[in-house]
Amino acid sequence: MGRTCKEVQDWIEEQVEKPIETWENQQEQRCRNEPCNWWTLCLNKLFCWLVWVLVKIVRIVLVTIGKWVVRVVCTVVNFVLDVIGFVIGLILAIPIIGGIIRTVLNWLTEIIWRAIGLLDFGLSLIGIRPRKKMYFGVIIPVVNGTPIATQAAVQPQVDAVIEIFNRTCNISARFTGYCEPSVSPPDGGLVINCDGAGFFEDWWLKGSWIEFVSRSCKFESNWRRVIGYGGELLGVVVNNVAPDGGGFLTIGCSFAATHDYVAIEAGGVADPATLAHEFGHACLLPHQDGAPTNLMAASATGVALPTLTTLQISTVRWSRHVTYL
Repeated sequence: MGRTCKEVQDWIEEQVEKPIETWENQQEQRCRNEPCNWWTLCLNKLFCWLVWVLVKIVRIVLVTIGKWVVRVVCTVVNFVLDVIGFVIGLILAIPIIGGIIRTVLNWLTEIIWRAIGLLDFGLSLIGIRPRKKMYFGVIIPVVNGTPIATQAAVQPQVDAVIEIFNRTCNISARFTGYCEPSVSPPDGGLVINCDGAGFFEDWWLKGSWIEFVSRSCKFESNWRRVIGYGGELLGVVVNNVAPDGGGFLTIGCSFAATHDYVAIEAGGVADPATLAHEFGHACLLPHQDGAPTNLMAASATGVALPTLTTLQISTVRWSRHVTYL
């Protein structure tokens, strides 16, 4: 079932069905305790039970049955949309031409949704920040039948993303799970160059492989990734993020809105905020110099509770990946 469908069903159960069931139980108890007024021939008690029966019938017909009708229709529609998104994803996985289209599409949808969300951005700047959500997952490549990192090793990164964006931005970061694809990466595919060369490498086999496995692994996000709104962010675990040198060790990489994915080193998961930091870049946050406690500090500081400024919070909440629906 599509994620949107599940959320609609959960909302109906929590906000509509449960309150009605609670009232029904209270009304049933009220009717049992209702004294029989002889001068009305106990019609007061009968009327009480009639109200209870009527509400129960309405709930079963309109709420319970309606909930399943909505679920079926929503699931079918989402499945069809995700199939279309998957086919489009296969086209986007074509080397060179697909990579160019991916780059243009991602930036175009980023600009469009940023323009649409200008009011929300302004409200966030003045502190009005209703709850929003962001989906994210992690892809762990498999080489010779063995994942290059364990899920247990990456889990602190996942926990940090959920905690940091909840605490700082009032965003519910929803983890969709790990994927260990059966399709092996191409030669050199587990080394990400976080520079100009890496930008263009994404148009070749490396980027095509990531696009294909992400479309396969995260099928339920396919149509959202095409239109941009609420598209899932992915953390791809790799063997090495380059370049290293000059006293610095690169352990993560993001090309901002160019990609729906970020890269983190399998051996660089010692800093639990790395994935959250790279997701910040994917939401258009630059490095924050001179602020060692900030999530976007250029060098990993290992602070327990990284912070974000008001402008950074508003910029993240303004991203196409962070939505209300």
